[in-house]
Amino acid sequence: MIDVQRLRVFRAVVASGSVQAAAEHLGYTPSAVSQQISALQRETGLVLFEKAGRGISPTATAKVLAAESEELMDTLNRLGGVVDHLREGRSGSLTIGAFSSAAQFWMPQVAKGLRREFPDLVLDLSLNELGPEPANPARRDLDLTTEDADLDGIERPGHSRHVLAEETYRVVAPRGHDLLTEWDHQVPMGALAGQPLIDNDYHGNTCSLIIRNACRAAGFTPRYVARTEDHHTALAFVAAGVGVTLVPSLAAPESMAGVDSRELVNPSPRRRIVVHVRDAVADAPPVVRALELLDTAVAKRCVRHAVTR
Repeated sequence: MIDVQRLRVFRAVVASGSVQAAAEHLGYTPSAVSQQISALQRETGLVLFEKAGRGISPTATAKVLAAESEELMDTLNRLGGVVDHLREGRSGSLTIGAFSSAAQFWMPQVAKGLRREFPDLVLDLSLNELGPEPANPARRDLDLTTEDADLDGIERPGHSRHVLAEETYRVVAPRGHDLLTEWDHQVPMGALAGQPLIDNDYHGNTCSLIIRNACRAAGFTPRYVARTEDHHTALAFVAAGVGVTLVPSLAAPESMAGVDSRELVNPSPRRRIVVHVRDAVADAPPVVRALELLDTAVAKRCVRHAVTR
Protein backbone atom coordinates (compact mmCIF):
# COMPACT_ATOMS: atom_id res chain seq x y z
CA MET A 1 0.00 0.00 0.00
CA ILE A 2 1.43 3.37 -1.03
CA ASP A 3 1.59 6.01 1.68
CA VAL A 4 -0.65 8.87 0.54
CA GLN A 5 1.37 11.61 2.25
CA ARG A 6 4.57 10.41 0.56
CA LEU A 7 2.72 10.40 -2.74
CA ARG A 8 1.63 14.01 -2.17
CA VAL A 9 5.20 15.08 -1.43
CA PHE A 10 6.45 13.22 -4.50
CA ARG A 11 3.90 14.95 -6.72
CA ALA A 12 4.89 18.31 -5.26
CA VAL A 13 8.53 17.69 -6.16
CA VAL A 14 7.60 16.70 -9.72
CA ALA A 15 5.37 19.75 -10.13
CA SER A 16 7.79 22.17 -8.43
CA GLY A 17 10.90 20.99 -10.23
CA SER A 18 13.13 20.60 -7.18
CA VAL A 19 13.25 19.43 -3.59
CA GLN A 20 13.97 22.96 -2.39
CA ALA A 21 10.97 24.46 -4.20
CA ALA A 22 8.66 21.66 -3.04
CA ALA A 23 9.84 22.17 0.55
CA GLU A 24 9.01 25.86 0.36
CA HIS A 25 5.57 25.17 -1.13
CA LEU A 26 4.73 22.51 1.44
CA GLY A 27 6.23 24.27 4.46
CA TYR A 28 8.70 21.41 5.05
CA THR A 29 12.45 21.34 5.32
CA PRO A 30 14.34 20.05 2.26
CA SER A 31 15.61 17.19 4.45
CA ALA A 32 12.05 16.13 5.31
CA VAL A 33 11.06 16.16 1.63
CA SER A 34 14.11 14.08 0.69
CA GLN A 35 13.28 11.56 3.41
CA GLN A 36 9.70 11.21 2.08
CA ILE A 37 10.97 10.65 -1.46
CA SER A 38 13.52 8.07 -0.32
CA ALA A 39 10.84 6.24 1.66
CA LEU A 40 8.50 6.21 -1.35
CA GLN A 41 11.22 4.79 -3.58
CA ARG A 42 11.89 2.00 -1.07
CA GLU A 43 8.15 1.40 -0.71
CA THR A 44 7.54 1.09 -4.44
CA GLY A 45 10.88 -0.31 -5.57
CA LEU A 46 11.01 2.38 -8.26
CA VAL A 47 13.69 4.87 -9.22
CA LEU A 48 11.79 8.14 -9.27
CA PHE A 49 14.50 10.77 -9.61
CA GLU A 50 17.96 11.03 -11.12
CA LYS A 51 20.69 13.63 -10.81
CA ALA A 52 20.55 16.48 -13.33
CA GLY A 53 23.36 18.99 -12.94
CA ARG A 54 23.21 20.33 -9.40
CA GLY A 55 19.64 19.15 -8.92
CA ILE A 56 17.39 16.20 -9.74
CA SER A 57 14.83 15.44 -12.44
CA PRO A 58 11.97 12.90 -12.47
CA THR A 59 12.52 9.69 -14.37
CA ALA A 60 10.10 8.48 -17.03
CA THR A 61 8.69 6.13 -14.38
CA ALA A 62 8.08 9.06 -12.04
CA LYS A 63 6.20 10.97 -14.72
CA VAL A 64 3.92 7.99 -15.31
CA LEU A 65 3.28 7.61 -11.57
CA ALA A 66 2.49 11.31 -11.22
CA ALA A 67 0.04 11.21 -14.15
CA GLU A 68 -1.67 8.00 -13.08
CA SER A 69 -2.15 9.23 -9.51
CA GLU A 70 -4.02 12.38 -10.62
CA GLU A 71 -7.49 10.88 -10.43
CA LEU A 72 -6.73 9.22 -7.09
CA MET A 73 -5.65 12.51 -5.55
CA ASP A 74 -8.73 14.28 -6.92
CA THR A 75 -10.93 11.62 -5.33
CA LEU A 76 -9.12 11.89 -2.00
CA ASN A 77 -9.47 15.67 -2.04
CA ARG A 78 -13.19 15.36 -2.76
CA LEU A 79 -13.56 12.82 0.07
CA GLY A 80 -11.69 15.15 2.39
CA GLY A 81 -14.18 17.90 1.58
CA VAL A 82 -17.08 15.58 2.37
CA VAL A 83 -15.53 14.70 5.72
CA ASP A 84 -15.03 18.39 6.54
CA HIS A 85 -18.65 19.14 5.70
CA LEU A 86 -19.91 16.24 7.80
CA ARG A 87 -17.73 17.21 10.75
CA GLU A 88 -18.94 20.81 10.61
CA GLY A 89 -22.57 19.82 10.17
CA ARG A 90 -22.82 21.23 6.66
CA SER A 91 -24.76 19.73 3.74
CA GLY A 92 -21.74 18.66 1.70
CA SER A 93 -21.66 18.78 -2.09
CA LEU A 94 -23.86 17.77 -4.99
CA THR A 95 -22.37 16.83 -8.35
CA ILE A 96 -24.61 17.16 -11.40
CA GLY A 97 -23.92 16.46 -15.07
CA ALA A 98 -26.15 18.02 -17.73
CA PHE A 99 -26.29 18.75 -21.45
CA SER A 100 -26.01 22.40 -22.45
CA SER A 101 -29.68 23.32 -22.99
CA ALA A 102 -30.69 21.74 -19.67
CA ALA A 103 -27.80 23.54 -17.97
CA GLN A 104 -28.93 26.83 -19.53
CA PHE A 105 -32.67 26.67 -18.99
CA TRP A 106 -33.23 24.37 -16.00
CA MET A 107 -30.17 24.35 -13.77
CA PRO A 108 -30.26 28.05 -12.75
CA GLN A 109 -33.66 27.46 -11.12
CA VAL A 110 -32.41 24.27 -9.48
CA ALA A 111 -29.29 26.00 -8.20
CA LYS A 112 -31.30 28.93 -6.87
CA GLY A 113 -33.66 26.65 -4.96
CA LEU A 114 -30.84 24.54 -3.53
CA ARG A 115 -28.90 27.64 -2.52
CA ARG A 116 -31.93 28.97 -0.65
CA GLU A 117 -32.66 25.73 1.21
CA PHE A 118 -29.12 24.37 1.65
CA PRO A 119 -26.90 27.47 1.98
CA ASP A 120 -23.77 25.43 2.78
CA LEU A 121 -24.17 23.06 -0.17
CA VAL A 122 -21.50 23.21 -2.88
CA LEU A 123 -22.98 22.52 -6.32
CA ASP A 124 -20.62 21.12 -8.96
CA LEU A 125 -22.11 21.26 -12.48
CA SER A 126 -20.38 19.84 -15.54
CA LEU A 127 -21.40 19.43 -19.18
CA ASN A 128 -21.65 15.80 -20.20
CA GLU A 129 -22.10 16.09 -23.98
CA LEU A 130 -18.55 16.98 -25.05
CA GLY A 131 -17.96 13.58 -26.63
CA PRO A 132 -19.69 10.32 -27.54
CA GLU A 133 -19.53 9.13 -23.90
CA PRO A 134 -19.97 11.20 -20.71
CA ALA A 135 -16.74 11.57 -18.75
CA ASN A 136 -16.82 9.69 -15.41
CA PRO A 137 -20.64 9.50 -15.21
CA ALA A 138 -20.42 7.24 -12.15
CA ARG A 139 -18.92 10.11 -10.14
CA ARG A 140 -21.99 12.31 -10.61
CA ASP A 141 -24.81 12.27 -8.10
CA LEU A 142 -27.32 13.26 -10.79
CA ASP A 143 -26.69 12.96 -14.52
CA LEU A 144 -29.15 14.43 -17.04
CA THR A 145 -28.94 12.69 -20.40
CA THR A 146 -30.99 12.25 -23.57
CA GLU A 147 -32.29 9.16 -25.34
CA ASP A 148 -34.05 8.43 -28.61
CA ALA A 149 -37.72 8.38 -27.56
CA ASP A 150 -38.41 5.58 -30.03
CA LEU A 151 -35.93 3.24 -28.34
CA ASP A 152 -35.87 1.56 -24.95
CA GLY A 153 -34.20 3.51 -22.18
CA ILE A 154 -30.76 2.61 -20.83
CA GLU A 155 -30.37 1.64 -17.19
CA ARG A 156 -27.09 2.25 -15.34
CA PRO A 157 -25.83 -0.09 -12.63
CA GLY A 158 -25.93 1.61 -9.23
CA HIS A 159 -28.37 4.27 -10.42
CA SER A 160 -32.11 4.83 -10.60
CA ARG A 161 -33.48 6.29 -13.84
CA HIS A 162 -36.22 8.94 -13.89
CA VAL A 163 -37.89 10.30 -17.02
CA LEU A 164 -38.20 14.08 -16.95
CA ALA A 165 -39.72 14.84 -20.35
CA GLU A 166 -40.11 13.93 -24.00
CA GLU A 167 -39.89 16.60 -26.67
CA THR A 168 -40.02 17.09 -30.41
CA TYR A 169 -37.49 18.83 -32.66
CA ARG A 170 -37.78 22.12 -34.53
CA VAL A 171 -36.19 23.61 -37.60
CA VAL A 172 -34.75 27.08 -36.99
CA ALA A 173 -34.41 29.29 -40.06
CA PRO A 174 -33.79 32.96 -40.86
CA ARG A 175 -36.96 35.00 -40.52
CA GLY A 176 -38.75 35.12 -43.89
CA HIS A 177 -37.16 31.86 -45.09
CA ASP A 178 -39.22 29.81 -47.56
CA LEU A 179 -39.64 27.00 -45.01
CA LEU A 180 -41.30 29.43 -42.62
CA THR A 181 -43.58 31.10 -45.14
CA GLU A 182 -44.69 27.89 -46.85
CA TRP A 183 -45.37 25.98 -43.61
CA ASP A 184 -47.26 27.91 -40.93
CA HIS A 185 -46.91 25.56 -37.95
CA GLN A 186 -45.24 22.28 -38.85
CA VAL A 187 -42.57 21.47 -41.43
CA PRO A 188 -42.39 17.95 -42.89
CA MET A 189 -38.92 16.41 -42.72
CA GLY A 190 -38.97 15.88 -46.46
CA ALA A 191 -39.02 19.65 -47.02
CA LEU A 192 -35.46 19.78 -45.68
CA ALA A 193 -34.05 17.74 -48.56
CA GLY A 194 -31.44 19.84 -50.32
CA GLN A 195 -31.57 22.62 -47.71
CA PRO A 196 -28.20 23.93 -46.46
CA LEU A 197 -28.06 22.59 -42.89
CA ILE A 198 -25.90 23.53 -39.93
CA ASP A 199 -24.92 20.61 -37.70
CA ASN A 200 -24.87 21.56 -34.01
CA ASP A 201 -23.73 18.19 -32.65
CA TYR A 202 -20.81 16.89 -34.67
CA HIS A 203 -19.65 14.61 -31.84
CA GLY A 204 -22.30 12.14 -32.93
CA ASN A 205 -24.28 12.22 -29.70
CA THR A 206 -27.95 11.33 -29.26
CA CYS A 207 -29.36 14.36 -31.07
CA SER A 208 -27.37 13.85 -34.26
CA LEU A 209 -28.37 10.18 -34.36
CA ILE A 210 -32.06 11.07 -33.93
CA ILE A 211 -31.86 13.62 -36.75
CA ARG A 212 -29.96 11.23 -39.01
CA ASN A 213 -32.61 8.53 -38.54
CA ALA A 214 -35.45 11.01 -39.19
CA CYS A 215 -33.79 12.20 -42.41
CA ARG A 216 -33.26 8.62 -43.50
CA ALA A 217 -36.93 7.83 -42.80
CA ALA A 218 -37.91 10.86 -44.91
CA GLY A 219 -35.82 9.52 -47.79
CA PHE A 220 -32.89 11.93 -47.95
CA THR A 221 -29.37 12.52 -46.68
CA PRO A 222 -28.81 15.86 -44.92
CA ARG A 223 -26.60 18.40 -46.75
CA TYR A 224 -24.47 20.09 -44.11
CA VAL A 225 -22.70 23.31 -45.04
CA ALA A 226 -21.29 23.98 -41.57
CA ARG A 227 -20.63 21.98 -38.41
CA THR A 228 -20.51 23.44 -34.91
CA GLU A 229 -20.02 22.04 -31.43
CA ASP A 230 -23.06 23.63 -29.79
CA HIS A 231 -26.50 24.97 -30.63
CA HIS A 232 -25.63 28.54 -29.59
CA THR A 233 -23.10 28.86 -32.42
CA ALA A 234 -25.43 27.11 -34.86
CA LEU A 235 -28.23 29.56 -34.05
CA ALA A 236 -25.85 32.48 -34.63
CA PHE A 237 -25.00 30.96 -38.03
CA VAL A 238 -28.71 30.76 -38.83
CA ALA A 239 -29.20 34.40 -37.89
CA ALA A 240 -26.32 35.26 -40.24
CA GLY A 241 -28.07 33.47 -43.12
CA VAL A 242 -25.63 30.56 -43.42
CA GLY A 243 -28.37 27.91 -43.39
CA VAL A 244 -30.95 26.28 -41.14
CA THR A 245 -30.45 24.04 -38.12
CA LEU A 246 -32.48 21.38 -36.32
CA VAL A 247 -32.69 21.53 -32.53
CA PRO A 248 -34.74 19.96 -29.74
CA SER A 249 -37.62 22.12 -28.54
CA LEU A 250 -35.79 22.97 -25.31
CA ALA A 251 -32.93 24.54 -27.28
CA ALA A 252 -35.14 26.42 -29.76
CA PRO A 253 -35.06 30.15 -29.00
CA GLU A 254 -38.35 31.60 -27.77
CA SER A 255 -37.24 35.00 -29.01
CA MET A 256 -34.12 35.66 -31.09
CA ALA A 257 -33.57 38.46 -33.56
CA GLY A 258 -33.67 37.37 -37.16
CA VAL A 259 -34.79 33.75 -36.69
CA ASP A 260 -37.95 31.73 -36.21
CA SER A 261 -38.75 28.03 -35.84
CA ARG A 262 -41.32 25.38 -36.73
CA GLU A 263 -41.98 21.90 -35.36
CA LEU A 264 -40.76 18.99 -37.50
CA VAL A 265 -43.20 16.23 -38.51
CA ASN A 266 -43.56 13.27 -40.89
CA PRO A 267 -41.64 11.74 -39.24
CA SER A 268 -41.49 13.65 -35.97
CA PRO A 269 -38.08 13.17 -34.33
CA ARG A 270 -38.33 13.01 -30.53
CA ARG A 271 -35.93 12.70 -27.64
CA ARG A 272 -36.47 11.57 -24.08
CA ILE A 273 -34.79 13.46 -21.24
CA VAL A 274 -33.86 11.40 -18.20
CA VAL A 275 -31.90 11.86 -15.00
CA HIS A 276 -29.78 9.06 -13.53
CA VAL A 277 -29.53 9.27 -9.73
CA ARG A 278 -26.71 7.52 -7.90
CA ASP A 279 -28.24 4.99 -5.49
CA ALA A 280 -25.78 5.87 -2.72
CA VAL A 281 -27.18 9.41 -2.44
CA ALA A 282 -30.76 8.92 -3.60
CA ASP A 283 -32.23 9.60 -0.13
CA ALA A 284 -30.05 12.62 0.65
CA PRO A 285 -32.24 15.72 1.18
CA PRO A 286 -30.39 17.86 -1.43
CA VAL A 287 -30.83 15.12 -4.04
CA VAL A 288 -34.52 14.67 -3.30
CA ARG A 289 -35.04 18.43 -3.46
CA ALA A 290 -32.99 18.75 -6.67
CA LEU A 291 -35.32 16.27 -8.38
CA GLU A 292 -38.37 18.25 -7.23
CA LEU A 293 -36.83 21.47 -8.50
CA LEU A 294 -36.02 19.82 -11.81
CA ASP A 295 -39.67 18.81 -12.26
CA THR A 296 -40.73 22.39 -11.55
CA ALA A 297 -38.16 23.78 -14.01
CA VAL A 298 -39.36 21.39 -16.72
CA ALA A 299 -42.96 22.49 -16.21
CA LYS A 300 -42.06 26.20 -16.31
CA ARG A 301 -40.14 25.82 -19.54
CA CYS A 302 -43.20 24.15 -21.05
CA VAL A 303 -41.26 21.41 -22.81
CA ARG A 304 -43.49 19.81 -25.40
CA HIS A 305 -44.84 16.41 -24.43
CA ALA A 306 -43.53 16.79 -20.86
CA VAL A 307 -44.31 13.80 -18.68
CA THR A 308 -44.44 13.42 -14.93
CA ARG A 309 -42.14 11.01 -13.15
